[in-house]
Amino acid sequence: MSYFLCRLNDLYINLLEILSKINIIKLSFYTVIIELLVSIAVSFLLDSDQSVGPKFETKLEEFVLVVILAPLLETLIFQYSIISNIIGRRPNTSLFACIVSAVLFGLSHFYSPEYIFKTFISGLLFGTLFLVGCKKNKNAFVVVAITHSIYNLTVFCLKQI
Repeated sequence: MSYFLCRLNDLYINLLEILSKINIIKLSFYTVIIELLVSIAVSFLLDSDQSVGPKFETKLEEFVLVVILAPLLETLIFQYSIISNIIGRRPNTSLFACIVSAVLFGLSHFYSPEYIFKTFISGLLFGTLFLVGCKKNKNAFVVVAITHSIYNLTVFCLKQI
């Protein structure tokens, strides 16, 4: 079992190497597109309730919290703090760090099982983007926070239609 996990981590590190050759802006764009596709798939395949999630008093409150504050705080907590902390203690644990971060990110969105699953996938995507940003010596925190914010802004705008 240990060999399997080490091999899986090595494959993930190789994936990070491949992804680090892609322009960070393109990678952020791809992340948003994949996020949207996952959201659509979860909505249709798992017949999820579209009304789940936090409730807001006004559109302005929703915009500020969802598009500005949540991406900053969640990136700080789930990608920067958790992933950096785990890798700082055990340097060759990228996959483990990303999975722990994604599980906690998903569980923090406990509105429904489908929502937890969807945000777990989001956590994997954001965690991977964070690790690629670190590998490219870019400001990974800013890259992930902006990408997360763009995704949330897209969903916010689509909900207004």
